[in-house]
Amino acid sequence: MAWDNNKLGELRPNQIITTFGPGSVVDAVKDSVTILDISYWKYKGQKIIDGRLASYLGVKCFYMPHTSLSGDIPVVTFPYWHVCSNLKCGHLFDARENFDLEKYLIYGVTCPNCHRPAYPSRFITICEDGHMSDFPWKWWVHKGNTDCKGALKMYSTGNTSTLADMWIECSCGAKRSMNGATQRENFEELSCTGHHPFRPNVKNQECNKLVIPSQRGASNVYFAVSRSAISIPPWINPLYNLIDEHLHDIELAKELLGDAGVEKIYEKYFLSFKKEDFYVALERRMNNIKEYTEIKQMEYNAITHFNDPLYESNKKHFKAEEDNLPVYLKKYFSRIIRITRLREVRVLLGFTRVDAPDPDADEQPNVVKLSKEKKEPWLPAAEINGEGIFIEFNKSTIGEWLTNDKIKEISKKYAESYQEFCVSKGWNITVLRDAIYVLMHTFAHLMIKQMSMSSGYSSSAIRERIYFGDKMSGILLYTGSSDKEGSLGGLVELGTIEQMTYLMREAFQEALVCTNDPECMNNLPAGKNSNGAACHSCCMISETACENGNRMLDRGLVVPIPGREECSYFKMLVRDLCQVEI
Repeated sequence: MAWDNNKLGELRPNQIITTFGPGSVVDAVKDSVTILDISYWKYKGQKIIDGRLASYLGVKCFYMPHTSLSGDIPVVTFPYWHVCSNLKCGHLFDARENFDLEKYLIYGVTCPNCHRPAYPSRFITICEDGHMSDFPWKWWVHKGNTDCKGALKMYSTGNTSTLADMWIECSCGAKRSMNGATQRENFEELSCTGHHPFRPNVKNQECNKLVIPSQRGASNVYFAVSRSAISIPPWINPLYNLIDEHLHDIELAKELLGDAGVEKIYEKYFLSFKKEDFYVALERRMNNIKEYTEIKQMEYNAITHFNDPLYESNKKHFKAEEDNLPVYLKKYFSRIIRITRLREVRVLLGFTRVDAPDPDADEQPNVVKLSKEKKEPWLPAAEINGEGIFIEFNKSTIGEWLTNDKIKEISKKYAESYQEFCVSKGWNITVLRDAIYVLMHTFAHLMIKQMSMSSGYSSSAIRERIYFGDKMSGILLYTGSSDKEGSLGGLVELGTIEQMTYLMREAFQEALVCTNDPECMNNLPAGKNSNGAACHSCCMISETACENGNRMLDRGLVVPIPGREECSYFKMLVRDLCQVEI
């Protein structure tokens, strides 16, 4: 098998959408690189059509990252500064100087002095507006701005592995240890350079934000900003897909010829469909979705009305079934629906640095958005095929539960805490999250932890989707794979009444006692802390599976815990299933 020297590493399409998108730092085979913006991509992969998401995000369509043997995604080396691996040399240099692409593809970055392999510096700087630059080496070693053009060298005294024993020395004689090189207060005199390495041809922007030192592999260097939607009827029916395929033609014909132009497009492409259905579908597609909650409301309606002829589907991407609930569950739930086939379209919008984004906010600051083509605006996306279980809570029981004075008090605390947290982040709030959201969110986490024990999937592979609002009260627990066949059915098998009862009993028993009690159970939301009785031992799961960054959790609203027995929504069900006296 021939070795491809142009190949620096491998990424799966789904990884580019979730973890290593444009602007991220990736450790490749021979170097550390950053993925370039989509305007630099020469190739696009499979086209993905989802009219709702495209309407909400203001694009025409989505494309998967191109996958072939090599050369699919362009990158540029970053950090630019590298260190010679030869301990006797230790030369610290900028790899862009005298850069030779042919030698780089064969040997990687090499030291200009001794020609030994060099490795990328682990220190970089970032800012809250998403900029990223090299560590200011000359500024650091000279303790301020300097015109010195001396050569730098990095070495370790070898006494310990701490930064205090790592030294930078200039040929002019100045030297300084790296002690304090990751502390913000040591960089207060330095302003951000406004540099975006993932856009190499764009000039640096003006930025007055303070520099934040970091290491290139730190978790706060890159947070993907993405949106996803479950493909639902009628949006996945052939008529809607065909409209999306010819949307550019429809818009152009309407612009040039008005309604007559749209009529001609109908006669050319849509004669197999009724004219009335075509115009209804077209009007729905052209009415842009303004808020992300609208997408969730559409999903909620489609799932809860999957038997309704209005939501009839060709079953290609969405198929559901359900059993009647027994009496002991009807008080707490309205329906439990097994979704044996679903498709999730996950789209990458951009990224943030320093702080993670809000998964549902329509407008939030500090997001670096990906470039969009003017002719055909598009964004990278991944298609996830899988299965899930939808659980709808009984709205009348929730209403009765909220009449309790203690619940009202704690619900107000959660709403205020969430509002304060969002304001501190500069996020736009559309719906205040109260005790109902915390109840559903915590219940979802407890069920995910138990499902991972029985389904064969890890807890990080089972995701949650919370449907919360004036007209929504449900959760979707689902899993999937970017493979065409999707998942293997292990999760949906747990959706039977017998299995769900068993899972709930186990989840309740686990939640009654936490290894961190009494400290855990005495926690209450206050200020920016939006969690109650919740910790990694009892409620928290992998953040890739959680919709809200392990915030807004409290097992005291799910099961009765000492001192807060009256706050439990499932108090009587816990007594009956777990056979415990409360």
